[in-house]
Amino acid sequence: MLDQHFMIDKEVLVRIVNIADLNREDNVLEIGPGEGALTEYILKIVKRVYAIEKDEKFVKVLQEKFGDNKNITFSFANAMEMNFPACNKCVSNLPYTLCESLLWKFTRYPSYEMLVFTVPKKFTMALTGEKKSRLKLLVDIFYNIEVFDDIPPEAFNPPPKVVSSIIRLTPKENGNFFLRELFKQYDKKTKNALRDILMKTGLNKRDAAMKVQLNLRPQLQNKSVMHLSMDEVQEVIKGFVGE
Repeated sequence: MLDQHFMIDKEVLVRIVNIADLNREDNVLEIGPGEGALTEYILKIVKRVYAIEKDEKFVKVLQEKFGDNKNITFSFANAMEMNFPACNKCVSNLPYTLCESLLWKFTRYPSYEMLVFTVPKKFTMALTGEKKSRLKLLVDIFYNIEVFDDIPPEAFNPPPKVVSSIIRLTPKENGNFFLRELFKQYDKKTKNALRDILMKTGLNKRDAAMKVQLNLRPQLQNKSVMHLSMDEVQEVIKGFVGE
């Protein structure tokens, strides 16, 4: 069963659109439109909407609701398994199980100038809290974050078990080269990500691979970047950048 909770509160839907500061020139990606409640509000304003929906039970609903509208394109697929279209904003009530994975994925899409998401409040607190974590480090490296309204469960159907919140993310243009390059390769084995970073600094492939073998303990070499713990990330930093 897919983890989807669909917004039904019209005031909140309008609020999300306002936070996204939409205009007639925007090309907007929406992930997980469900029955298209938010889609309908976005489509009234923007140039084009690209909607990605994985759940097949909504295919007919969406096609009947928006089938005659030439300004919307649907992809019935898994958002984590496809290339995103060339848009400048993403506005979505995210499937809650995909929140973290999508933040990693958007690091590879610099054309997106704004991400407006409804996410669990607990997830928001992990992004903004004082406690060091891999997720907070990801946000600190790539995004400016603003937190808006808390959304009660009854604003959704079916209601989630948690309070949600609306967040707005805008990309940071500059930051630590090593960490940005490492995290952009989130789905690679750590040894391969580090090898590629070293090659960008001028080492040939053989020498880069050798340096990784010497500086990275075997237990971390085949672990994907996004599954490194915070302590392991700090270990990698110390081994390849220094204190």
